[in-house]
Amino acid sequence: MKLGLALVAGVLCVGIAVAEAAQVERPPGANKTARIALVREFVREMEVLYRLQETAKKEFAEDSSTAGRLATSIRVGTRTLFEMQESVSRLDMIGLDARWGEFRDLLKSFNEQRMAAVQEMNQMSKAMLSGPATGVNYGAMTARAPELTAEVEQIDKSMFKMSQPLFFALVDDGRVEADGNLHHLILNKKDRADIIRTIDTAFGQSLDDKNATSIVNAAWAIKYGLTRPIYKAADEP
Repeated sequence: MKLGLALVAGVLCVGIAVAEAAQVERPPGANKTARIALVREFVREMEVLYRLQETAKKEFAEDSSTAGRLATSIRVGTRTLFEMQESVSRLDMIGLDARWGEFRDLLKSFNEQRMAAVQEMNQMSKAMLSGPATGVNYGAMTARAPELTAEVEQIDKSMFKMSQPLFFALVDDGRVEADGNLHHLILNKKDRADIIRTIDTAFGQSLDDKNATSIVNAAWAIKYGLTRPIYKAADEP
């Protein structure tokens, strides 16, 4: 299994928490539309980040000169800022209860952290591309660059970790089966197939890559949950 025991352990822990939460009385159907919107937005963001990363690789390869790499860095960074600003705006429009609202706020936090790191990278690249200037510590910027890269990588890893419990936003915690477990999604068959198709179309064969990035693995985790035979669609008996 691609994610190994770590995914299984995470799924079991969250599954228990969701099952316990099912015992809490809440209005029938409340929050379901917003939960679906949250997961759809998460998948959309993974698609956007994957596209940005693939475009960056292509453009860095096209011009490997110092000036070319700096220009590409600024271009890719600016695109990322625009996309993350849109993502934050989209998340702000999704109203959720406290439990799933924490996931929305966490995703917003990741986006804002990415924006801060990218903004700093852009400023550094602009300074270096502009040429020597009085009072600019180019050595400090050179030393800071790998730290920023590591910060972005850590954000990606955190989003992957988030994807595993986030899948349970799609599990119907109001339909406890005879065995005491949850086996139904809040998605109907059409909507479930639509999300799976979206992931397959966006990520293609990269979903099967053992060395896939954390962003690809995050999308894979959502698809994995949706395709598990243990879960039925909302309109299935």
